[in-house]
Amino acid sequence: MGLLQKPYLLNKVTLYFFDLVVTIKSDSIEFIDLFTKMYSRFLKNEFPSLPASQIEFSLITHPDNIFGKPVLMCNDEIWPLNDPKLLDGFAYECILMSIITRIKSHFLIHAGVVSFNNHGVLIVADGGYGKTTLVLTLLKRGFKFLSDEMAALGRHDHLVYPFPRSLRVRKDTLSLVGFPDNTIGGEEWLDKLLLDIDQILPGSSGTKVPVEYIFFLQNEKGITKNNEQDLTILVDKMNDEVLRLIENIAGVRNMYVDVNGSFPALILRADKANKILSKIETICAMHKILVLDVLKGTEGHASFNGNARLLPIPVSQAALALLGNYQGSYKSKILLDEFKGSSIRLFMELSNIIAKARCYHLTAGRLQDMADIVCAEVCT
Repeated sequence: MGLLQKPYLLNKVTLYFFDLVVTIKSDSIEFIDLFTKMYSRFLKNEFPSLPASQIEFSLITHPDNIFGKPVLMCNDEIWPLNDPKLLDGFAYECILMSIITRIKSHFLIHAGVVSFNNHGVLIVADGGYGKTTLVLTLLKRGFKFLSDEMAALGRHDHLVYPFPRSLRVRKDTLSLVGFPDNTIGGEEWLDKLLLDIDQILPGSSGTKVPVEYIFFLQNEKGITKNNEQDLTILVDKMNDEVLRLIENIAGVRNMYVDVNGSFPALILRADKANKILSKIETICAMHKILVLDVLKGTEGHASFNGNARLLPIPVSQAALALLGNYQGSYKSKILLDEFKGSSIRLFMELSNIIAKARCYHLTAGRLQDMADIVCAEVCT
């Protein structure tokens, strides 16, 4: 690996994710600038007392190396990139997922997080349900911002911590909420605006708070089945043999391939999404197919039509639902190294962290009605 690094990797950034120190090196100043902008609030070590592990990534974008093509390296793993279009999307997602799976001090849940008067509020949803839009709407009503995509649950103190990555939002989302002027000067990346929360609403950043409310967004059809999810899996290529292998996985239904985008997208419904995803990724790896991105939920925009409704649920049901949104997934170092693969132990600790929270299903409806419902529960 040293033969690859020395002549090329002149640019680097070091980021601090709780108990993980991350160094990214590259011959591309643009890529380093992207990560620095996306995670500018992670440049300072806010947790110096936590025992930290380290990981290093190296990205060579110039093909003049021993592989003859761009290469991404993580410790001893090497991914040659056959298509230059993979440099932005795949390299970013691969680095992010490698980071997420190695954090041990916090459970990372796919959720938006806001707070009001020291009450922590999680907005949990798959893609396409309007999670980020609802978060921004609540900020307009005086809530504080912790994250639009990641709830970081502290294992040592049971508080939810900020994960203030720059937001990736559509211009029409900002206009819908009432921030039309904040699109000026925003950098576009992968068809969305990249904005720090202070560019949208200065002074709205919050701090760590107790987890007191959890809202699970669902559509009007409700939840059809426990652990059932729609998956969109973006890959660099696909062939008939791999499709047949995936179709034969128990629990895979309604599968088809969308070839209208830059890369093939495998779209399916899965009974136990995390287990099925691990099998699909194994099959793809065996056939030298790169998994570029995974979206749980629908691709489309939230419609914000219909009637918003609230249904209380027990904490045990909420903890089980959080498992399906656990970002570490089956690759998590917590799950593999500490819990020896036992999802029951993960469930028990999650249940303990949210034991005092009030939990609800919130049926997606008109945006302001949804915000009214959240405010009625949290602000009174």
